[in-house]
Amino acid sequence: MEHFHYHSVSLHRKPRLPARMAAPSAPARPQLTVRSRLAATRRPKADVRAESTRQTATPYVMPLSRSAPPKSAGLARSALRSALVLAASVLAGCASIPEPTLQADVPAQWHNTRAGAPAPDPASWWKAYGDPLLDGLVEQALAENLTVAEAHARLQAARKLHGVADTPYRPELAFRTRDAVAADARSSYFQAGFDATWELGLFGRSEAAERLARADLDAAAATLQGARVSVVAEVVRTYRELRHAQAREQLLNEAVALQERQVELVSLRQRTSLASRIDTERAQAALEQARAALADPGVAIRQSALRLATLLGRNEPDPAWTRAPAATTVAPMRAAIRSAPADILRTRPDIQMAQARVLDAAGALGIARADLYPRLGLGGSLTIASNFANNFNRRGDAATSTQAIFSLGPLIDIPLFDWGRRQATERARGDELEAALLAYRQAVLNGVAEAESALIELDEYRQRREAEERALQALERASDHARRLTASKLSSEFDNADLASRRIQAGLALSATTLAQDLAFISLHKAVGGGGVPTSYALRTPPQGGGTGGPAEPDPRCPGCAGGTAEVAAGVAWRD
Repeated sequence: MEHFHYHSVSLHRKPRLPARMAAPSAPARPQLTVRSRLAATRRPKADVRAESTRQTATPYVMPLSRSAPPKSAGLARSALRSALVLAASVLAGCASIPEPTLQADVPAQWHNTRAGAPAPDPASWWKAYGDPLLDGLVEQALAENLTVAEAHARLQAARKLHGVADTPYRPELAFRTRDAVAADARSSYFQAGFDATWELGLFGRSEAAERLARADLDAAAATLQGARVSVVAEVVRTYRELRHAQAREQLLNEAVALQERQVELVSLRQRTSLASRIDTERAQAALEQARAALADPGVAIRQSALRLATLLGRNEPDPAWTRAPAATTVAPMRAAIRSAPADILRTRPDIQMAQARVLDAAGALGIARADLYPRLGLGGSLTIASNFANNFNRRGDAATSTQAIFSLGPLIDIPLFDWGRRQATERARGDELEAALLAYRQAVLNGVAEAESALIELDEYRQRREAEERALQALERASDHARRLTASKLSSEFDNADLASRRIQAGLALSATTLAQDLAFISLHKAVGGGGVPTSYALRTPPQGGGTGGPAEPDPRCPGCAGGTAEVAAGVAWRD
């Protein structure tokens, strides 16, 4: 057995990170890589004497020392390696980026809500309408909507990638083979061996990579929650528009019937010289206008049914949706919600997305700061080469022309000529983190403002609707009194036509205001992120390498939150 020790120094480029984790594109600059390995080679003497008289393509290793290194030198090298690893570990704590603190400026309570007013459950707010058909449509949409399914698939992908986020900083082992043959060689060597590497991920590099993967997971969870919230709101909105269109169509049909009767009465009066031809033409024009007005609710009904089919992932609407009678039940829509302003930090998808972007920016900053320091790792290899040609001696026995090389040592990548670019990248990533924090605060302000605006609209439309209800009730009482007078021959049907027309117009106005109140009610619960994760549809299976789907502990970064802001909603995303 012959021992020797050698060192090698080489210049190379070593891109290891994906584009999102690496510095921006710039002219390639060399890095200095120092590899220190301890190698041992064994070759038979007979094969060496045989090969001294011929040219071969044997692997060449340049020995710098033919004698075995003393034990004291080995101990010194081991101590040096231990000192380097210890120093790197100490510096790693100084280089890592702490997770940023999220400041949420939210009021303690809503300013435009009515104290003591009943409020529906935010997780199933659409059930306040008391419509079983609507409840079924919402459940079907959550289960069959293609946008929700797409977001769910992306969340599953993010979970799987998050589970292997630390793979680049785990030991790796590779097997390789190579047939080393030269064009003019009389012998060929087959080489096979193992290469082992382990990048230590010091200076906060592994923590930053984990944050980037966690940010992707949180962003995917926020996207899924946003898809659910939007789908629920759109289904309820479209369904209510369909029902209000049916109610308007019913009122306009009454208006057409009334105008047809008016034309008959005016024609009769014209024949008895009690009305002129002008009165007849005016009544006929009013009739045609009433018939033309029927087109609007008809189009709205068909379009709403088609939108419902699209939301449920279907090509054609169900005819039962349009055959159902127009709903006249009005939910107790008060300007009140159960959730507190701080709850929107974990229920609004856009706030969760902004939080994920903060985490992503923090991870990118950690990678940029780690790039300012050397990359440290351990490497080793075992290579065995065997001669398959010209390997017989004079006696006809196969010569064991085989050699083995074993090496082990640290791998150090030191940045040299691109220090300025790395510093600029690190500062730019710091500015991007500051921008992400500001965007998070703006998202919180926008969420609170949208909820307060929806509360104002809901309260105003409620008051307007109550006034229009009183007006309609007064007209209905007047119409009842007019019918009694007509039955007693104290009044004519022609004299009461104007009163009946005003009653229909009041009904149309009330229907429009009720629809506006419905839309404000829907906007309110969409603004607070309600309905994102119904209990029957919540995902409760934790991802690979993740935590559990149970209740989250209070997050110190989010004072006042009922659950940790890291948990997007019951069982949707997990934080380690």
